[in-house]
Order: sequence, then C-alpha cells, then structure tokens
Amino acid sequence: MVHLAATIPFGQPMSWEQFLEIPDDERAEYVDGKAFVSPPPSFAHQEICQRLRDVLKAQLGAGAIVAVGVGWRLPGERPRLRIPDAMVLTEAPSGDVVTTAPTVVIEVLSTNRTDDLVRKSTEYLGAGVRQYWIVDPRDRVLDVFELAASGWERIAQLSDDAPTATVTIPSYGAIELSLECILG
Repeated sequence: MVHLAATIPFGQPMSWEQFLEIPDDERAEYVDGKAFVSPPPSFAHQEICQRLRDVLKAQLGAGAIVAVGVGWRLPGERPRLRIPDAMVLTEAPSGDVVTTAPTVVIEVLSTNRTDDLVRKSTEYLGAGVRQYWIVDPRDRVLDVFELAASGWERIAQLSDDAPTATVTIPSYGAIELSLECILG
C-alpha cells in the first residue's frame, strides 16, 4: 500500500494547479510555490480554537461568520493559501476557501511560533486584515493587534495579571474578552 503523503512533494516546488490536486484531508498550506503540511493540531490547541469561536459567536451575534481551520487564499501575484486557526469574516465564502481579507485573523501559537509571529504577521498585514490576534497558551497571553498606518498596533493584551479587555471588532462592535474563557 502506498502512503498518500509520500507521493505528494511537500516542501518541493509545485504549481498552484498541483497544489489544488492535494486531497482535502491533507492539512497543507501553499507558500512560495511549495506545499507545507503541519502535524494535526493538539487537543488543547483545538479546544482553544473552539472556545474562541464560541466567545466570538456569542458576543458578535447569530449572524457573525467565524471560521475555524478554513483555508484562506491571500491576494497577490503568487498564489498563497494559509489556514489560520480562526477568522472573523464579513461575508461567507462562495467556495471552499476564503478569498477576501478577513476582518480578524487569529493564530494560536504551537510548534512553529516564528511563522505565526513573523511571516504570517507580515502576510496578513499586506493582505489588509484589520486585526491580528495571537494567542500564546504557553505564556498565557492574548495580544490583539490592529491595522495602523505604520503596521500592526497592539490595542489590547490579556495576561494573568490583566485577564480581561474590551475589544472593538470592525464591522461588528465591542466585545469582552476573558483569558480564562479562552485558555481555561
């Protein structure tokens, strides 16, 4: 029996069309003409993502569109597909992936912290995301950054010393965030 992952050239140059042929059950991102697969998220990581979704849906209202673990094709000359941990959208995607800039992108730090903190941060900024949230379960911190003329500007930081904050999400309004509700 041939293992499917062994037949896919992960980390090797491939076209966008080749990337689109990768089966849906492979969690892969497309960056700089290469497909990158990451290990499945841990149970704790997914629990945080679900709590974030629950908090956002409860406070933003029934009509809010909160996507967890869905692909987003970033704009630009070179195709790029990322899978943020969570996104707040102003409209539902017309297909299987999001193609417009989310209002909020949330990443929960895990194995590849540098990618979330540096590379993705820069990509999301360039794509016009209005807010970028970084949840750090290890250090028990949630940083909320907002798009500003000079780049990302931190508008809130939750930690064990300051565990709550009010954050205004563009197009939706103010919500109350609690570190305990998100990290447990």
